[in-house]
Amino acid sequence: MANQSRIQSTTAADNLVFAYESLKNADIQSADFYLENALKADFEHPEVLLALKCMAFWKDQLSKMPETKNLLERGDFLCASWKKFMVFLTRVGDTSEKVRYAYKRFAFGLALDQYLALPDEEKDALGAALDLRLGRARKATGDIETALIHLERAIKTQRNDAKIMAELADVYAMAGESRLSKALFREAFFFDPSAVKIEYLESELILKIIENIQELGYSVDNIAEWIPVYAEIWGVFNVKRALSVAEYNRISAAARQLEIELRESPQHSTNLVPRLLNRYFWMVDHLKASGDEAGLHSVLLKIKILDQSIYASYIV
Repeated sequence: MANQSRIQSTTAADNLVFAYESLKNADIQSADFYLENALKADFEHPEVLLALKCMAFWKDQLSKMPETKNLLERGDFLCASWKKFMVFLTRVGDTSEKVRYAYKRFAFGLALDQYLALPDEEKDALGAALDLRLGRARKATGDIETALIHLERAIKTQRNDAKIMAELADVYAMAGESRLSKALFREAFFFDPSAVKIEYLESELILKIIENIQELGYSVDNIAEWIPVYAEIWGVFNVKRALSVAEYNRISAAARQLEIELRESPQHSTNLVPRLLNRYFWMVDHLKASGDEAGLHSVLLKIKILDQSIYASYIV
């Protein structure tokens, strides 16, 4: 009783600190207790009110979690709930990095607990799919070193998986490996932008690109498709590798197929145009390196016809 009285007599700011620490330890009951005490200490404190709104969101989400025996589903549910939470924060119209970070640690910390509790035979069967989940959760909880171990292991068996590439690139960026990050992000968004879960990306490198594209007015559903286009124009994805002749021929063939799809299905241009532009950019790099002036002129003309504003920005 004396201890409880002491806690209730602390300031709202003190109780917020206790609540955040509880969330980081995936202890929502204690976090709820401290937030209620923070409210009693200052019922108009804006950060307390926001944290309580977020608490109500997560209580509701937890009430919908799959049964305890479905550990993989529970972990995936929590990660998916994070995406919903980001939308929720946008709708609330209030922001606090402390609040967002505390609940991120809570969501992914609890998800990590589910994944780690899986039986060993199920872990072995999942292989790279589990390493992706573990790497993403470790990254979100701040354990960059272990996240790298999981994601580097995953990429060894799933070399062309855009989701794994992007997560690994994100962790490389957070670990200060800028060149590795840029190279791998470029590959990920070339292979399959739609597979990349940009809502899970955290590095300043990629978040700045996303923010700038949002400011240009692109739909949230299309941002991933435009990331490689604007990252090229803005000189961010500037760590590139030489293409073999066979690779160039495959990219050229893929570009021709996209050209056909665009003519036949112009209603899908929001996805097809950025994918086609990205392939043209890769082709331009190869043609410049090989000294093929005629081929280079042809591809640049295609870019100009496809999107004059992109062309103007690209050739500057």
